[in-house]
Amino acid sequence: MKKELRKMIFVSLGFVMLSSLAACKTKTAPAPANTAVSQSVPTAPTTEPEPHELVAEEGAQVRFTYWAGSPSDEAAWKLILDGFTKDHPEIKLEAEEMPSNTYATQLDTLVAGNDWPDVMRCTYQRLGKYKESGVLLDLTDIISKESIDDLVPAYRNALTYEGKLLGMPHHTDTVAVFYNKEMFEKSGIRIPTSTKDGWTWDELDSIAKKLKSDHDLENAFAGIWENNNGYRFLPFVYMNGGALLNDDGTKITADTPEFINAIKLFESWRKDNLVTATGMTQPNQANSMFVAKKLAFVFAGSWHCSYMEENFPGNWGVTYMPVVDGKTGSDMGGNGLFAYKGTKYPNASAIFIDYVTNAENMQAFCEEGNFIPVRQSLIDKGLTFVEFQDEMNIFLNIVSTIDPKMAQDETSAKFQQLNLAFCQEMDPLVVNGSATAEEVVSNLQAKLQEILDEQ
Repeated sequence: MKKELRKMIFVSLGFVMLSSLAACKTKTAPAPANTAVSQSVPTAPTTEPEPHELVAEEGAQVRFTYWAGSPSDEAAWKLILDGFTKDHPEIKLEAEEMPSNTYATQLDTLVAGNDWPDVMRCTYQRLGKYKESGVLLDLTDIISKESIDDLVPAYRNALTYEGKLLGMPHHTDTVAVFYNKEMFEKSGIRIPTSTKDGWTWDELDSIAKKLKSDHDLENAFAGIWENNNGYRFLPFVYMNGGALLNDDGTKITADTPEFINAIKLFESWRKDNLVTATGMTQPNQANSMFVAKKLAFVFAGSWHCSYMEENFPGNWGVTYMPVVDGKTGSDMGGNGLFAYKGTKYPNASAIFIDYVTNAENMQAFCEEGNFIPVRQSLIDKGLTFVEFQDEMNIFLNIVSTIDPKMAQDETSAKFQQLNLAFCQEMDPLVVNGSATAEEVVSNLQAKLQEILDEQ
C-alpha cells in the first residue's frame, strides 16, 4: 500500500493545486478538564488516568507538520501549540512549520520518501488520495460521538471514508459576494440579508447588466476560480442540483442537465461580457481588478477581508451567495488534521488531534486567526473575531450551506487531477468563447472519466 501511495504522490505532484493556502476523550469518557487552551497555570497531571481515558504512550513524541499562511494564522497556531505543550507535558511535540507556498510539495516529498510525520495539516481537496489509500489512523472509536455529531455535515463527510473517521476537520474559509458599496448604492441594488435571500441566477444576471451599464464597466464581476482554482465555481453546479461524480464516485456526471445548465450560465456571462475573460488556469486578477474599481463585485474568500480593507478601505461590503429554488452553497475551503496509520504513537497523535479540534480550542484558534469553525455549536452561538466581525458573521452563516455531496466529491482520490482538467477544458469558453457550453461538457465528460478510470 505504501508503494502504491508513493507512486500516486509522484503522479499528483504535477497536479498540485495553487490554492490560497488557509485532550482527547473516548466515546465513554467525559471531556478532560484540560482540553482547552490554558488560561492560567495548568494543574499537575494526575498520576492515574480516569477509566477509559486515552493515555499517551510512554516517551511519546508527536511530529506535526503545518504551514501558517498569514500573521493571524501564525498567531493562532502559537496559541494552540503553546497550550498543548503546557497541558500535555507527557507528550513531546515537534512542530515543523513549512512555507505555505511549498507545503504541499514538501509533504508529498516526505510521504514519497516514507518519512511520514505523525500528524499533518492538509487542505480538504488534497485529502482524498490519503483517505482512500489505507494509510490514515482510524479515529472512529477515539473521538467521542458527541464531538463527531457536532461537526458540520459537509466537513464530517470530507474526513470520512467507508464509515471510518480518518481525520478531524479543523476550520474552514469560504466564498461570498464582495461588492462596491458606492456602485451598489448609486444603482439601487438589493443587498441579500440571509442565505435564503440570495439573488436568483436571473436576478444576478440583471444586476450585473445594470451595474455594467450604470458605471461604464468593461465587466461587472469576476471570481477567484482563477489560478487553477476552478473548483470554486462548482458550488453553482451543486446549488443547481448537479454534481461532479455519481453517488459511489465511479462515474463523471457532467452530462446531466443540472451540470450543463451551470456551464451555460457561465457561457451567458461571457457572451454578455458580464464576467472577466480571465482563464481558470491563468493568474489571479479578480481581487486586484475589484479594488481598482474595474468591477462592481467579486466572488472572493473570507480570508480576503484584510486585503480588501487595506486596498479599498471603507468601500466594500460582503453579502450572500446566489440561490436556485431556495438552495444555495459555497466553496469548501480550510483544512483538517490527520495522523499516519504507521505512527509509533497513535494514542499521542490522536490526543493531539482531538485537543486542537475540540470546541474550546477550535473557537480560540478561529477567533485569533479569523477563520470559520466547522462545529455547528460554535456557528450557532457565534464567535468574537479579532476584526471584521460583521463580515465574518455572514461567512459563518454561509458555511452551513456547503453541500455534503460536494465535500465528498472534492475529497475523492483523484480530485486534484479532475480539477485541473476542469480548468483546462473551461478555458476556451472563458477566454475567447472558442468552445460552447455543450462542447465543454462533452469534453469534460470524456476527459474526466478517462482520469477517473486510470489505475
